[in-house]
Parts: sequence; structure tokens; C-alpha cells
Amino acid sequence: MKREDYVDLVSEDVSIVNELLKLETAQHRLLASQGKTGVLHANVPPITSIDNALQIYYTYSEIGNAEIKSLFGNLSSATVSRLKKAVKTEMDKHDILSYGMYKVNTTIAFAVWGIDVSDLEKRRKKLKDLNL
Repeated sequence: MKREDYVDLVSEDVSIVNELLKLETAQHRLLASQGKTGVLHANVPPITSIDNALQIYYTYSEIGNAEIKSLFGNLSSATVSRLKKAVKTEMDKHDILSYGMYKVNTTIAFAVWGIDVSDLEKRRKKLKDLNL
């Protein structure tokens, strides 16, 4: 093979990857427009409280089993593992490493689980305004 042939093959591979990235971005935009911000398709338990969720989000850069159980309530270890596995998969896609072996990135975890922090902040403000 000539050098030009290799260059053509590489540029073709790059264009295929770029097209795939465009499709994935379009899919994410479509899901976001439908209000589906998380990528986890399994059931995610409800949070225990808005204050607790916001405290965890702003306090910890990475969360482990204790914080996840505090966020969602008393969960089985299998459920915690399932939730963490979904986050680790997303972290791997974006080449984000964890500082702790048993912890996951908080920002990505909230996104994967579909927890909208800005919505929680609005709800917290509304509750404060209503003195509830």
C-alpha cells in the first residue's frame, strides 16, 4: 500500500468517528428536549430530601456507598452497586478517573441518575419562600 492509501483510510476512519459523535450528540439533545437528562434506563429510587441531595452534591466531589445510601435512603448493596456501575460506565466513556476505588464522580452520578440540581435549587427556594 502507498502512503496516500493509508492517509485515505485514516481520514475515512476519522470521518466515521465524527459522524458517530454527531449522532450521539443529536441523540443526547433529543433526550434532553424530552426532559430525559439521565442516561440510566433502570429504576432510580427517589431522593430522601432536597437539602440532603444538595448538601451531597456541593460537599463531595466523589461519592461512595454511604453517600448514595444517604441520598436515596436504605438501599440494598446490590442496588447501590447497580447505581454505581451505571455511573462508572459513563465515567469510562468520558475518560474520567476516580480518586477512590469505590467512589464515583458526583456530577456524573447526578446526571446519570437524572437528578437535576438546578431544579432542586428552585424547589428549595420555593419551599423557603413558602416557609415550609
